[in-house]
Amino acid sequence: MSKGVGEAPGKILLIGEHSVVYGHPAIAMPVEGARARVEVDLARDGRIEIEAPDIAQRAVEGQPTPARLAPLQRLAGSVRELFGEPGVGLRVCVRSSIPVGRGMGSGAAVAVALVRAICAALDRKLADDQVEELAMEAEREFHGTPSGVDVAVTARRQAVYFVRGRTPQPIAAGESVFRFVIADTGIEAPTMAVVEEVRLARERDQARLDALFWELGLMASVAREIIRCGAPAEMGVCMSHAHAILKEVGVSSPELDALVHAALSAGALGAKLSGAGRGGVMIALVEDTAAEARVAAALRDAGAVGLFSAALSR
Repeated sequence: MSKGVGEAPGKILLIGEHSVVYGHPAIAMPVEGARARVEVDLARDGRIEIEAPDIAQRAVEGQPTPARLAPLQRLAGSVRELFGEPGVGLRVCVRSSIPVGRGMGSGAAVAVALVRAICAALDRKLADDQVEELAMEAEREFHGTPSGVDVAVTARRQAVYFVRGRTPQPIAAGESVFRFVIADTGIEAPTMAVVEEVRLARERDQARLDALFWELGLMASVAREIIRCGAPAEMGVCMSHAHAILKEVGVSSPELDALVHAALSAGALGAKLSGAGRGGVMIALVEDTAAEARVAAALRDAGAVGLFSAALSR
């Protein structure tokens, strides 16, 4: 029987956390150094089996399924049905270097990689927007009411300007290279729970939260033009201001603030939390490779449990 492999990168949000849920723009980009890889073997018994060695979990169709694997099992079934292959068994192996629950799009990347792996195994093809639509099925189970930005970035593997309900627009950088250091607090911050807390806070104080979301959306629009012009210093100012706004929203944490402070003290052009907050990761914009090494060392000393690099260029 045939075998298929699918891969997808992680992602970071540059600007637009939480405000993107309420219709404001956001900018996100892939992190190629953190990836999900899914291998699929076809079988004749008609069952879907999923192995996830990284989290020591296994799911077999017809048996109780671990919560983290249930959305993937259903997604695999949906793809199989789409191609008119309901009797084909799927042996799925999921591996990922993307930290789970840190706002780096681990669920979206695995879902996209799974769809692509099944397509490869069945020798079928889907356009990026079709892959996104299918992967969103799992994302909704993982996160409740996701904006869709994670799936858009991981499926397209390019930086995008994203507004919920609209086609994502690719962003081309100017002459400069935007270099980022990503630091993991080591604290899992489930997106669904944090988004729900923000929703409840907005119900209690809608005028204040909507004003903050509007400002974050404005920062995303400004940042798009800064990226196009190739002005890293100005981008750093946007990022640091966005972090201050997110602190007002109430989604930062002492650990995130400490890492942001460490990065700025080591010479980062700007720094902010990335993702839902209350843990997860932060990102720092650095001027060059020497600054990247210096900031990375400072973040490690300040308690980061994992570091990644990402770059946005032409």
